[in-house]
Amino acid sequence: MKKQKWVSGLLIGVLLLLAACSNGKSEQSGSAGVSSDTASKENVTIRMAWWGGQARHDMMNALLDKFEEKYPNIKVEREFGTENQFVEKINTQAAGGNTPDVVQTSSFFLHDFVARKIHMDLDPLVASGDLYISNFSDADLNGGKVDGKLYMISFGHNITGVIYNTAIFEKAGVALPKNNWTWDEYFQTAQELQKYLGKDAWASEDEGGTYRGFDMFLMQRGKSMFNGNDLGFEKQDLVDWLAFWDKMRKAGVVPPAAIQAEQGDKPQEQSMLARGKVAMVSKSSNQLKIFQKSTKDNLGIVSYPLSPSGDQVFPLIIAGAGISPNSKHPKEAAKLLNFIVNEGDAATIFRGEHGPQASKKMQDVIMGSLGEPEKIEYAFVDEMLPSTKPYPAMPAGSTSVQKLVLTENQAVAFGKKTIEQAADDFIAQAQQILKR
Repeated sequence: MKKQKWVSGLLIGVLLLLAACSNGKSEQSGSAGVSSDTASKENVTIRMAWWGGQARHDMMNALLDKFEEKYPNIKVEREFGTENQFVEKINTQAAGGNTPDVVQTSSFFLHDFVARKIHMDLDPLVASGDLYISNFSDADLNGGKVDGKLYMISFGHNITGVIYNTAIFEKAGVALPKNNWTWDEYFQTAQELQKYLGKDAWASEDEGGTYRGFDMFLMQRGKSMFNGNDLGFEKQDLVDWLAFWDKMRKAGVVPPAAIQAEQGDKPQEQSMLARGKVAMVSKSSNQLKIFQKSTKDNLGIVSYPLSPSGDQVFPLIIAGAGISPNSKHPKEAAKLLNFIVNEGDAATIFRGEHGPQASKKMQDVIMGSLGEPEKIEYAFVDEMLPSTKPYPAMPAGSTSVQKLVLTENQAVAFGKKTIEQAADDFIAQAQQILKR
């Protein structure tokens, strides 16, 4: 009898030891050593919102399908649209307390989203092991911070450049552009291309309304769009920017105002570049592969034009996502972010959608399978990386001010305002927004 009790006790002890070992192993399972037991096992539904064209929507849906397959207790409702539609919708949802659990963001929107309480401080989730960022590069990690706190988990980094149609350049007999070209060379190249293109296509889109372009233009002058809670430039800077694009319009190398306005916020698949209506367009480097899928012509990418006497710098753009402070399931939301940035299954689907990924391990997972567009993109980013600096901080209301660049450029393009009037109106409205 005593022997039976002794054996029973021994068996119980062994079973308890095995259970403990099993639990320890499960916490270290997965490609990044991410805890798999920190989130609840109950069935929950979370929402994720992102922007992009159809190619990105298809990829994200495949990614989330794979996540639901691996974590069947978590259902992900999906909300997406074009970039401008996305920002307006998210701001409206935030005002009504209905923000999705996981919200895509980037260097352009991060500070404003934090100010609008769209993103929560993620440091506690990192400390608890729910978010794993040990393999992230410093640039990706720091790019997700506001005032020293982490609010965005990086999906990757990219640099704005000029994506161009090599076939049009070759047919026009115009030399392909090179990195670090000047604004004068950009204008001269556009004029040479236009001689070949005639009246039904144009050398470039009218980019006087792109705040990203204007911000890079300012950085070359040692300035930026914002300085704390105020504007970081003078009226003359905006006058010079609008005047350059007015010169491009008068030279006939960009589409007329009505055609450019009609282009609006169309996705890459419907863009003028994809349809062969323009030879050049300035976009984030990660979009090269998306545009390439939409045209049979080979595309290339070079740096944004530079002022030869100015600062030779470009902002490093970090794209990623944050978690809403109103989320009822932050641990499940964290599990989704961990899946996207730390697991090989996700990397093979995501394939550096927003540029080289934050985790070097995930870069290694896909490096051998990259297509030619991704190789061109990665080479461009690697070459330009030494000339980059973190994107300048932007205050609350910055997304509304960014839209004013487009509004005032269109006013000039349609002949409704002079350049001086547009600059004055921009500054007056921007200051009013920033002082709210």
